Amino acid sequence: MESSQLSRVNINLLVTLQVLLKERNASATANQLNLSQSSVSKNLAQLRHLFNDPLFHRSARGLIPTAYALALEPKLTSALSAMSQLFSPEEFDLSSYQGCIRLSMQESAFEFIAGAFISKVLSKAPGMKLNTWFKDNISLEQLNQGQLDFVILPHDIGQTPNLGNLLNIRELYRDELVCLVQENHPALSRPWDQDAYLGCRHIHVRDNELGQPVFDKNLAKQGLQRDIAINVPDFNTAGSLCSRSDLVFTTSSTWAKFALSHKPLRQLPMPCPSLPVVYSLIWHQRSDLDPAHLWLKNQIIQAAQSINAKD
Repeated sequence: MESSQLSRVNINLLVTLQVLLKERNASATANQLNLSQSSVSKNLAQLRHLFNDPLFHRSARGLIPTAYALALEPKLTSALSAMSQLFSPEEFDLSSYQGCIRLSMQESAFEFIAGAFISKVLSKAPGMKLNTWFKDNISLEQLNQGQLDFVILPHDIGQTPNLGNLLNIRELYRDELVCLVQENHPALSRPWDQDAYLGCRHIHVRDNELGQPVFDKNLAKQGLQRDIAINVPDFNTAGSLCSRSDLVFTTSSTWAKFALSHKPLRQLPMPCPSLPVVYSLIWHQRSDLDPAHLWLKNQIIQAAQSINAKD
């Protein structure tokens, strides 16, 4: 049967035929389908026309299917079962899931968020593959285009990007800004205030997507600015260069704790008025009902909550 003919087939007729073949009785079929007996008779008349076969003969014991109807029965059962499955999503089994989920994040999120959930992914979802990128390489544009599933975005309060109508965002955790300097930095031997901070040269991790930090914009409103000597692409580079120079690295307190345990650095408070740094999870609405995405999203959220708990 061609598609044009198939489109005119009423699925209710096929359901009626399936029950008639099972019950072999028009009255019992009507009761099971919650139809009147006359409706079942009308459906049977249409079925006879559709298949060009009487399908059933009446007898004292009920309806007797024709040979053609008996041959149709297994095909009909298979077709209606397939249609039922089409409208009934399969139960999600995380242990047997096979698929790839793509994430983009800043380097700091790799350390504190991805590092906190990766073991659970490996043990609970052994068939799940994760492809990851640095946020400055691919991010929100690719998320909109379907090339990514999640973006973990650090941004200042008031610096939320324009997400449009199809991207969802959830705050994961907040962090405060602090300053890192090398162990024998001159600033450690004198008062540390805004003037001292602005009198130093700085190293900055650039963000091609969000641009200038909010606290830099606030300084500019006062006619002030930092002297940024070096822009670098990642936090590790910034920490390494900071530990070998008199540059000041302004970063989140969570990253500072990590850097202090790995490099010869000292921490100073942020002397300029500043707002918290927010780490947000962003995803496209197309994945809202995908069970694998929902599971991983929960792991990311729980990993972020564990950071807050440690703080």
